[in-house]
Amino acid sequence: MRPLPEPPPRLAFGPYEFNAAAGELRKHGHRIRLAGQPLQILSALLRQPGEVVSRESLQRQLWADSTHVDFDQGLNAAVNKLRQALSDSADEPRYIETLPGRGYRFIAPLVPSAPPKPVLVFTTTLSRFLPRRLSLQLVALAAAALVVAVFVGFLLGRRQPASSTPLQPARFAVFPPAGFNFESGVSRQTFALSPDGTRLAFAAADSSGASSLFVRDLNGLEPRLLPETVGTHTVFWPPDGRSLFATVQGQLRRIALDNSPQITLGEAPPYLFSGAWLRPDRLILSTNHGSYFGSPSGGTPELSKDALPWPQILPGGENILYAKWDPNVSRHRAMVRPLAGGTPTRLFESDSRVAYTASSLSPQTGYLLYVRAGTLLAHPFDPRSLRLSGEAVAIASKVYSFLPSGAADFSVSDQGTLAYVRLAARSQLTWVDRQGRPLFPIGPADASVKSGRLSPDGKSFSLAVFDVERAAQDLWIYDTKSNTGRQITLAPGVRDAPVWSPDSKRIAHLYAFDGLPPRLAVRGITESEPTELLPSGGFQTPTDWSPDGRYIAFANTGIPRFANETQGDVLLADLQQNGKIFPLLATRFHEANAVFSPDAKWLAFTSNESGRSELYLQAFQAAESPRLVGPRHRASDRGARAVRWRRDGRELFYLGFDGRIQAIAVTLGPVPKFGPSQPLFAISPAAFAAAHSVVGFDVSPDGQRFAIPIVNTVIEGPSIVVVQNWEAALRSPTQPHQ
Repeated sequence: MRPLPEPPPRLAFGPYEFNAAAGELRKHGHRIRLAGQPLQILSALLRQPGEVVSRESLQRQLWADSTHVDFDQGLNAAVNKLRQALSDSADEPRYIETLPGRGYRFIAPLVPSAPPKPVLVFTTTLSRFLPRRLSLQLVALAAAALVVAVFVGFLLGRRQPASSTPLQPARFAVFPPAGFNFESGVSRQTFALSPDGTRLAFAAADSSGASSLFVRDLNGLEPRLLPETVGTHTVFWPPDGRSLFATVQGQLRRIALDNSPQITLGEAPPYLFSGAWLRPDRLILSTNHGSYFGSPSGGTPELSKDALPWPQILPGGENILYAKWDPNVSRHRAMVRPLAGGTPTRLFESDSRVAYTASSLSPQTGYLLYVRAGTLLAHPFDPRSLRLSGEAVAIASKVYSFLPSGAADFSVSDQGTLAYVRLAARSQLTWVDRQGRPLFPIGPADASVKSGRLSPDGKSFSLAVFDVERAAQDLWIYDTKSNTGRQITLAPGVRDAPVWSPDSKRIAHLYAFDGLPPRLAVRGITESEPTELLPSGGFQTPTDWSPDGRYIAFANTGIPRFANETQGDVLLADLQQNGKIFPLLATRFHEANAVFSPDAKWLAFTSNESGRSELYLQAFQAAESPRLVGPRHRASDRGARAVRWRRDGRELFYLGFDGRIQAIAVTLGPVPKFGPSQPLFAISPAAFAAAHSVVGFDVSPDGQRFAIPIVNTVIEGPSIVVVQNWEAALRSPTQPHQ
């Protein structure tokens, strides 16, 4: 192996200077806190500028004594930290380019940088030759001359016209803090730029699946965790940018950025998408079933007679922009109407919400930003005449949006700053043993898939795979022997959470279409078979099908742990009574994740009645009006958020808050008996964050193998790309910016 060249003692690139001898990185002369592996990676890249430095080479240099898995995770984290220090982005790099599966390359021009020259001090030099009094007089004269020169320069600068050179766009990436991951919005706004574009607020999930709220000053490097925000759901800013509005565990709160006590405004309306500030005494809150008006000071929000999804007040304060589902085209439509009411102006179709931002180059005009077919677009728009002009221009590709709700992973400020997330398709279901060692894959590699279910006959696996261009999920069936798959749903709509009938011939799943809440659907497993919709009744996420084929258990929330969308209840659809719905668990606690025991005599589920979500068992009684009877028996003590049975009923498995699969021996009887929780292996939090889907896993009939999501660590995880002066980066419609 040929020896690696040493970088020159000092190198400059852009506003940065790297001092190899001192191990220092400076920006505009100010030292950046960077050490350890990120600094070593920078040094390695600068030894071979313009050349690919392989991941294997970096492993030999930096991780010689680590395992391959540790290396992959450590390298990605170290490169992310280095990019953060350089305000760089993996999607559109200025300094470090990623070559997937190969390595990295430093691509910026480099110039040698001379060490700073010593500065001659005028007073010391003169004092050697002149009397002290005379030297002090000369110093005073020089200082006065300097002040005059600065003042004259200031006046001349004010008289000169502004530079005709446009501001250049600056891109960099914001990564989640260590131990946290970004999740797609689905039905909420997970990050938002402050109105002045100087701060970014974002929610990030830890290994337990709980999101907390962070704020990052964009002129700094480290985000700040806001206290008491575990369970954050959606976030938006007031105009002054001095505080934040956020929903936390079902409560709408106003959170000051100066560490003042939080103000709880009241219970948040169910399924809160976003909010907007109308005036100092009025908020508008957007949900999947309507809009509410509330006060920034608190109180019970009032349901509006008009639904205004994803609202935004346009300049002037007289018109409101929103995106409403149009059943005639099965898409959202950008709309503007007077705030006081009146006939709306219809603009264009979209896959997502729409946001207005003022132009920094053309006063009194601006842009409407939205996502279509996975591409973030900007369309010139005049907020005075409410007219579009020109054509939409592409900004970025593979940006997440979710068609049923209109959620989309982008935010834009009033001062020329844009933020977005590109979906990183890097997950795959894999069979692992009880120690978590991979055995063989299930379904496609590098997809957006989070969970799947094994058919009772063991021949097939059902998966819900997200398609960023369709902004929706489709169901696939994979053969367990050949691992060949076929897509069984092709029509518009979103499908998720598939569960099998006992005879392995049908699937029940979540189905969302036409802007309505998700509901239960049942279909066969071939493409030609029709879909039967069961009676609607609010949000419906199936969790299990009873062994006798009669009941489908479902939850009324898509979040199995917190009451962020609505208080969780468990219900049954009775197929012998044409799908009639029966509430099974409807208490003041948050209950979800219901699964039947193999003998159909017990129901396992999660409830937060102890203060956090734990696993419980209760006897189930089938009847014309099915119900749970007798006492609840608590089985877990470490938190639970997904549950499965072994086929013989002698073992329960659940996903703990630490991301580990836990096993519990069970002896069923009049009073069930439980063994101690046995930790098996951990599922990477990044795997659950890598795709939009219901959290889960599955287990083989003998309880020896587990189907879990695994992420490809060679592919970098998602980051929030921030573009300052983004308008300067726009190209003509014939040359879209990717």
